[in-house]
This record gives sequence, structure tokens and C-alpha cells, in this order.
Amino acid sequence: MAIKSLNLRLSIRTRFLLLFLLLTILPFLAYRFAIDLNRIMLTNQAIIQQQTVKNLSLILENRPDLWALQIQAGTPTQLPHLNLSNSVLWVVNAHGTTTYVVGQLPELNQESNVDFFTAVGKTLIKTLATFIPYTLPYPYPQSKTPELNLIKKAFQGYTIQQYRMDKNQQPISLMAATPLRFSNQVIGTLVLEERMETLFSDSLNYFYRMVGIGSFIFFIVIVGALIYIASLSNRIIRLDNDVKKMFNFKGRLTELEFSDKKSLYYEDELSDLRHHIYEMLKQLGAYERYLKQLPKALRHELHNPLNRLSMALSLLENEIKHTQLGYAQHALTQLKQIIASLSEATSIEDSLNNQLPEPFPVGLMLNHYMQNNIDLHPEWNLKYINNGLSEDVLVLGDGFMVEQLLDKLISNARDFSNDKIPITVKAELKRPNVVITVENSGPLLPKGFEQHIFEGMTSVREFNQDEHAHLGLGLHIAKLITDYHHGQIDAENFYEYNQEPIEGVRFIIELPVIENV
Repeated sequence: MAIKSLNLRLSIRTRFLLLFLLLTILPFLAYRFAIDLNRIMLTNQAIIQQQTVKNLSLILENRPDLWALQIQAGTPTQLPHLNLSNSVLWVVNAHGTTTYVVGQLPELNQESNVDFFTAVGKTLIKTLATFIPYTLPYPYPQSKTPELNLIKKAFQGYTIQQYRMDKNQQPISLMAATPLRFSNQVIGTLVLEERMETLFSDSLNYFYRMVGIGSFIFFIVIVGALIYIASLSNRIIRLDNDVKKMFNFKGRLTELEFSDKKSLYYEDELSDLRHHIYEMLKQLGAYERYLKQLPKALRHELHNPLNRLSMALSLLENEIKHTQLGYAQHALTQLKQIIASLSEATSIEDSLNNQLPEPFPVGLMLNHYMQNNIDLHPEWNLKYINNGLSEDVLVLGDGFMVEQLLDKLISNARDFSNDKIPITVKAELKRPNVVITVENSGPLLPKGFEQHIFEGMTSVREFNQDEHAHLGLGLHIAKLITDYHHGQIDAENFYEYNQEPIEGVRFIIELPVIENV
């Protein structure tokens, strides 16, 4: 058993929405990049702080005179990486007592004046961190009193770093401690502490500013893309609806006006497409009007010449006896029939458009119609089977038009029947439809022709059994009448009749019924 492939139909608006959802991944990727960059900056600052405290200890060990001079001047060090307005430097002696403190720490959570983009970037990072928690690289031990552990380890000869944490286990400051040596013996400890807010100095603000500018640009791009997508999608949907309104359920052009691009604000490829559709519909409408008027015009213009020709042939027959005159009369009759057939489809269509549908008992109509045909035309070899269709079943439409529909189908069946079985008409009620089938044995329909035969000027005849002209309009008229009743007509081949291997063609008409009130 073959498995049909699943065809997933996505509208343009849905595809744009999926594209937008993919674009929303970009902020999370940018956030991930920002966090990684923050990690790198924090690690670098920790390394710089560690190197700074080591350099200070070397100066204090090797040139204490320089420290004494700087203490007198009030500037303990001129190292470029140390800003004592945002940090504190401790000197602890061998007994664990702090002998010297210089510098100051800013107030906790003290905010400096920053520009708009820096504030936006900082707010965005903190907001995203609330929904997508992350852990910054705090690779050193953490405690509420880190100085005790720092001093202890420094006296053991290690240079270590540690974060001071608050009650929420968030870092407040970063501390670094290194031993002070004299004659290769540890005589004290140097401790440097810096607040997290000032640890990065200006580089962190630059980072936040970059995030703020990037997010602002991304916001503008996303809003612009949404507006453009919505506008383009609405224009495409509007164009599709306008084109649909131009055709009725029969596929014919309506009288509505299709607006050209000249009345629109946009000037792009889509407006060009609308203009091309406008030109196409205008030409198609003119061509359709021409085709509708052509049969009437031909009938009117050829009526008088054909009558004069017919009269002339009749006069010649009275005076001259010749076989060619009979051929000419036959050809003239065929020409009149062609003109009548051309105008018939247009006349029926105009009649259907101007006629209001009314409920009629389709079962009663079928019984009278088929019984009348069987009685008047026994040579047609007709057979009618009523499979429980009562006479009070109502269909909204016109009973005379349904009779004309059956006339076309029965005429078609007579032309192709090989008389192996009677031309069989069946009627049954399969709610919500009345199903009428017309069957005849004979040549099968070519493959793929089951629907094309209902188009105008389409025929599969290889010869005319009655030597009449056939333009392929009979089944087209049947399709027009079925569409008027909001029904459906189909054709199919059959290969067995009453369990006998007999080939033929079956036409199936489904007409919706209305319930009795």
C-alpha cells in the first residue's frame, strides 16, 4: 500500500512568523556572548588585581624608603592599576594586626552617572539574568569574612584572592592578599580590596554601552521587520481576496471593479503584479464579453443569408433534379444546427443567471420525466431504477432545467451506447444529496478526461452516429445546470454490469436536498 507524502501548506504570513521566531534567538545568542565577555573581563581584572598587589609587596619589600616618602606626601603608590578612591589597601604585621590602611571603598550599590545606552545595557543584562540565571566565574573561595582566610594563607607564603559575599551569596568585592617578606621570611601581609561595581572601572561601562546600543539597533530592526512583514502579508492577502472576488462560483468574471496599483501608495514588485493582473482581467473580461455576444451576433447576422440560401435551394430543387442539391440542403441544415448549438449554451447561462431558484419535488419530476421518455421513445432502450427516492424530496432550483440536464446526458449516452445494456438511469437519496446516475455501455473515456469533458468545445467523439454536428457543448450545459443547483457532476468508467464484464461510462449527479418544512 503506497503512502502518500504529506504536503504541509504554510502561508506566507506563517513563514514570516517562523522567520521572526528564528530572529528572536539572536537576543539570547547576544546575551550569551555578553556573559562570556563579562567572564573574560572579570578574569582579566582579577589577574590585574593579583599582579598589582604583588607589585606593591615588592616595592614595600625592596624600597621601603619610597613608601615612607609617599606616606608623607599622602600618595602611597603611583601604580596605574590602583585607584585608592575606589579601593582599600591594608598592611598586616606578623601578629595579624592591621598597621596601615589607605584608600576608601564607595558606598554599596553606589551608582555613577551613566548615559542612556549604558543604563539600557545594564538594565537589560540584569533583567535577562533574572529570567536566565547565570554564574559568573568566581574561581576563588567565597565567604562573608574572607580577610581571615586571606591573611592566614598569605602568612603561609601564598598569593590568593577571594570574594566577599552578601547574605544573598552575591559578590560585594574582590580581595587579594600576598605575603610581605624580609630576608626570605614572611613578616606581614598586604591586602587589597575593590568593590565589584568599580572593579572594571570604565571598561564595564563601555561593555554595557555596547550592549545597550546593540539591543536598541536590534529592537529597531525587529520592529521594522514586523511592520514590513505585516504590511507585505496584508497586501498579498488583499490581492488574493480581490482576485477571488472577481470570479463567481462558476469561475466566471463578475461585474466588480478590480483596483489598479495607481490608487495605491506602494510602488514595488507587488504593485506591478497587481497592475499586470488588472490588465489581464480587463482583457479577459473584454474577451469573455466578446465570446458571450459572438453566438448571438452570428445567429443574427447569418439568419437572413441562410434563409435566402435555403429558399434558393428549394426553388432550384423544383426546377433541377440533382444529387448535389440534396448535399447542399444537408450542409445547410448542419450549419443552422451549429449556430443554434453555439447560442444554446449562452441562452441557458443567461436564463440561469436571471431565474430565481424554487423548491421542487425531484422524485416526482424524475418519475414523470423517465416514464414519459420510456413511453414515447421505446427505441432508446431506457431503464429507470428508483432506489427508494420518494416523490416528496425537495431540491432548490428548477425542475425543467434538471430535465434538460438529463436530456443532454441521455443524448450523449445514446450516441455512445453499443446496446449491450439498456441506458440506465438510477435515482436514490443519500443525504444530504439526491444521487442520479446515467449509465451506458460502450467505449471508455480516455484517461484523465473525466473532468475535461465538461468544458466547452471539448469532445471525445471519433465519429457522429447521427451525422449531426457536435461541438462538445452538451456536457458543458449539464455542468452549468448542476452548478446552478449547487451540485456536482462527475464521469467515470465502469468495467462490470450486474456481475458481467461489460465496459461503459457512468455519469453521477449529486444535488443537495432541502428538508420539508
